[in-house]
Amino acid sequence: MLLTDYDTNMVYLSEWIRDFACFNSISEVLKEHCINFELLPFTKDYWIRDFMPVQIAESVFVEYKYNPDYLQSKRAFITDPKGCCNHLHIPTQKIDVVLDGGNIIKCRDAVIMTDKVFAENPTFTKWQLYDTLEEAFQCRVIVIPWDSYEKYGHADGMVRYIDKERILMNNYINFDMALRKKLISVLEGFYDIVELDYRVAKRSKLSWSYINFLQVGSFILLPAIGTPEDKLALKQFSDLFNGHQVEQVNIADIVQLGGAFNCISWNIKI
Repeated sequence: MLLTDYDTNMVYLSEWIRDFACFNSISEVLKEHCINFELLPFTKDYWIRDFMPVQIAESVFVEYKYNPDYLQSKRAFITDPKGCCNHLHIPTQKIDVVLDGGNIIKCRDAVIMTDKVFAENPTFTKWQLYDTLEEAFQCRVIVIPWDSYEKYGHADGMVRYIDKERILMNNYINFDMALRKKLISVLEGFYDIVELDYRVAKRSKLSWSYINFLQVGSFILLPAIGTPEDKLALKQFSDLFNGHQVEQVNIADIVQLGGAFNCISWNIKI
């Protein structure tokens, strides 16, 4: 059984996050809710989720090859997690697979990722890759179709884990019915699917970002982007995660760059 976000109690953010005006609001909310957090050195950008290892058990961290295709022309921004892990005294188990942390959604009994993982690892057959990943993560791997409008191929803007019976799916019902149908066809065999849905007069292109929330234990930090969808998202998440503390912080400046709270954070159990 994997550790999930509900099991975590510590959050790390890159030191680069201080460059954003919203950092003060983020830190204030985390302090208000007694969420332990630290700024991590030895990072080359603020998308810390992508390069840090995956914690699957309290003392087990899986480290993959972080060599994303979208940074090949900007290799100065590719962080080697070794410095971060040494700083935190975290030993890792390494696998020779190219991955991004944003493409790894941990459920209690599975890992969900998009099929971009096949394109990133052409030396593996599909079944060799399945075997390698399932052995590393000690669970089954569920592969969903890559959202072709999202160049990074990350799953954390598409689906998130709720509990052992339910998975949360982004608001494709508002803008991409074809992809919605494909996702449902894959996921319905494993989970009950809960869909986000924002019915507004004019949909924001940033409305995808709410699903990229940060969960630490029973605390949910939800993006706000300054649009009518903010209130709808807060209501849906408060109802969905009943019994959790749900707070919202405007991070439109970060969202406009292609990520949100899950992307800029690394939460673990210590």
